[in-house]
Amino acid sequence: MSPPFDELLPWIILIGIVLVVFVIAKFFLVEEEVLPYKKRESLVTKTELAFFHRLCEAVGDDWHVVAMVRLADLIRVKKGTASFQAWQNKIHAKHIDFVLCDWETLNIELAIELDDSSHQRKDRIERDEFVDAALDSCQLPLLRVPVADGYNPKKLRAAIDNLLED
Repeated sequence: MSPPFDELLPWIILIGIVLVVFVIAKFFLVEEEVLPYKKRESLVTKTELAFFHRLCEAVGDDWHVVAMVRLADLIRVKKGTASFQAWQNKIHAKHIDFVLCDWETLNIELAIELDDSSHQRKDRIERDEFVDAALDSCQLPLLRVPVADGYNPKKLRAAIDNLLED
């Protein structure tokens, strides 16, 4: 036989008070969750930064140079494409090292990839082949520049002009 209600009432009240105190303590005393992020020091590596300075010198005031642009911000999957999300996922997490844009309109003119030794790995070769094909399908020119100890702004400008003349 179960105990009468009046014997359980103090226990029910005590449990209720403990729960209320616990909820209030959790709400007021627990610090806000700290997100697991930290600021990157730079958008680019030291190697990319050295190239960036020569690239800016090469283009002068003709184009705006933008660094680390998501591929999905440069190209879009055509509406109505079968497996739309799968194609979107293929471009969502990839970046292009540098992009030249028109100064006034920010229209995208040229994508530039700085290729270091990692581009010799099988996975990077496959990634590069996909990026090349994706940009080509949109008629967005891509300039691939091998990493070097130094970059000649005049040669960079000639390569850019050559691609943009087509």
